[in-house]
Amino acid sequence: MDMSIQHKAVNIEAQEAEKSNQLIQKFANKFFRLWPWLIVSAVLGVGLAYCYLRISFPAYKIHASVLVQDDNKSTDLGEASILRDFGLMGKSNVDNEAEIFKSRSLMEQVVRDMRLNVSYYSEGKVKNTETYGGRPVDFRFLVPSTDTSDIKTQYVLQFNKSSITNFTLTNNEQEYKGHLGDTIQLPEGPAVVTPAAGYAKWQYETPLTIAVVPVDAATQKYLASLKVEIPNKQVSVIYLTLSDIIPAKGEAILNQLIAAYMQANVTDKNRIADSTIQFIQERLRLVFGELNDIEKDIERFKTDNKLTDLTAQSGLLLQNTSEYAKQQTGQEVQLSVVQALEQFLKDNLNNARVVPSSLVMQDANFIALVQRYNETQMQRDRMLMSLTASHPSVITTEEQLSNLRIELLSSIASVKKGIEVSVSELKKRTAGMESTITTIPAKERTFLDYSRQQAIKQELYLFLLKKMEETAISKSATIASARVIDRAKSDPSPFKPSKTMILFVGLMGGLVLPFAISFGKDMINTKVASMEDIVNNTTIPVLAEIGHNNANQVVAVTMNSRQLIAEQFRSLRTNLQYLIPNKLEKTILITSSMSGEGKSFLSINLAATLALANKKVILLELDLRKPKISENLGLQKTGFTNYIISEGADWRTMIQGAGQQINFDVFASGPLPPNPTELLMLPKVTQLMEELKASYDYIIIDSPPAGMVTDAEIMASYANLTIYVVRHHYTYRQQIRLVEKLYHKQTLPRINIVVNDVDIRKGHYGYGYGYGYGSYHAES
Repeated sequence: MDMSIQHKAVNIEAQEAEKSNQLIQKFANKFFRLWPWLIVSAVLGVGLAYCYLRISFPAYKIHASVLVQDDNKSTDLGEASILRDFGLMGKSNVDNEAEIFKSRSLMEQVVRDMRLNVSYYSEGKVKNTETYGGRPVDFRFLVPSTDTSDIKTQYVLQFNKSSITNFTLTNNEQEYKGHLGDTIQLPEGPAVVTPAAGYAKWQYETPLTIAVVPVDAATQKYLASLKVEIPNKQVSVIYLTLSDIIPAKGEAILNQLIAAYMQANVTDKNRIADSTIQFIQERLRLVFGELNDIEKDIERFKTDNKLTDLTAQSGLLLQNTSEYAKQQTGQEVQLSVVQALEQFLKDNLNNARVVPSSLVMQDANFIALVQRYNETQMQRDRMLMSLTASHPSVITTEEQLSNLRIELLSSIASVKKGIEVSVSELKKRTAGMESTITTIPAKERTFLDYSRQQAIKQELYLFLLKKMEETAISKSATIASARVIDRAKSDPSPFKPSKTMILFVGLMGGLVLPFAISFGKDMINTKVASMEDIVNNTTIPVLAEIGHNNANQVVAVTMNSRQLIAEQFRSLRTNLQYLIPNKLEKTILITSSMSGEGKSFLSINLAATLALANKKVILLELDLRKPKISENLGLQKTGFTNYIISEGADWRTMIQGAGQQINFDVFASGPLPPNPTELLMLPKVTQLMEELKASYDYIIIDSPPAGMVTDAEIMASYANLTIYVVRHHYTYRQQIRLVEKLYHKQTLPRINIVVNDVDIRKGHYGYGYGYGYGSYHAES
């Protein structure tokens, strides 16, 4: 039992090895058949790759890095930092700044500042090349940039030969003449062309193409080529990478992007100072008007009452009340400021503005609240540069601002109440003092009231002026919270296209293409193209392979023939002798699936090959519907039909020799009968076959195709062996499956397949028939 299992395992391994060898042999045959095409295709592929490299533009990577001050990381507790690292909290400051670098608004500002929507190309022999630093002119429209954002056009500038300061712009065969520095009217609007840095070195006979694209398109182009990375979350360094075909241009764009970011950062920081200065200026205008009104009232009062010097009269009163007045003035100044801040916070129009914190210095809690409010306000503004107002982070920040405003108003109310209480107390004390000097005239008291109001307004006015100067000084010292580590610098060599990779792809594509085409043809081919097509569709053994008849001879096998096809027929003869060693088994039926598969050619040459072995052979032309043998051999058509339908006819008188061939007779088909099938079923046919077996060593029957009529099945009762002809690149694979059905039904006796018309130029696929006959490919 174990030996049987081992034997089966060995057989399976042998079959697998045989399949692998067949696949290798098939691939090798296909390679040797396609090698001329492989060379041509490889050369063509490399040539196309070279042409692609010739017309493509190399792209360079430009790198820069910026260090961002991350305030959040310096103030967060350890737990918050850990949560942020796991993505459970909002983005850190460096993440937000990275989003700003990728924002469309920042890149659009760079495009507008550098006019990147206008490109210049010089004409070359193979391709037009973009120029940057060496372009001869600058082109721009004179209308505002917002009015030219959607313009898409192209002009070709050609300098005049007579005067290089004159030029012609061409667009859609329309020409516009102009002079450098002068306004030229174009369909899109007035424009001007001015000399640039490369004007003196420009080859003036070379046309210059000026391409204008919409600002949005240019912005999107450069945003797509920009890469912003934060490789290490532990440090707040942002790495910027931009790809461009002109290194100098890419470096300029990246440096300008960083500069625009820095300026936006400083502008964002100065918003607090700007808001404070605006608030103080509004208060100064109001206080100045009130102070001016009081001074006019004093002037009018003195004029109306003819008063000149009231100092001596009110000296004692001022001396006694000066201390209270001074305290009351200070408190009222603070009360005025607090009231103004309260009004500022209650106005919904100021919800998006920062609160000036330097006006109230006495209350540390209030200053701390204002600082928190302003930081939250700026954080929301940064979020809105990369997020929408409906984002959860923005909504959370809005809620924080609302809560902080409530706290600010509550704090202001508390401070205000304290100041009001203090003012009220001071007023009571002042009233007490005034009640003791009832002897002072009413005019003196009125003048004293004016003087006190004037002192209050003057104190407030000077206080506001001082705060405005302090804020302005603070604003002038503002710097961006980022620092450039490495300015933009291009790589020395382009990163695409890779010459080695493109040439390699071209070479491999050229090598693969012939195989792909060949295998593709094999896949869509429905005809027999290889031995696998036969083996995979039938279990019928393949008896032999017959090559293509290059000489187009009817009889390819003669006594002295040494062609490959003759040797293949001799090999077929040898195989037949092994299949039918019994001398009583003389009859061979030859059929096929359809007309044109070489059945008659195989019948003639098999008979001739047997005859050369000193065997007496007769070939029966029983394809009564389409007889070809007698016509191909140049014989008379009198034969089988005449014998069957004639009473007393002798078949021996109708036998014809096959030309110069010895021992090779032919029994022609005779006239075409109206009922070939019924004719073959007559008892006289049986008598004829018995007599032929007694007279000949081999009887070869050329019958009609088995897949079309039943004649072959009728004659099969007289045959000992059936040769089924399959023609290379002619017989359909589906017909092989039909032969398999006949094989299992045993309708035809002992079926064997012979593959005909094998073209060795299209790849040999068989079992090795014909090997060793290389010297016989031509007549000796």
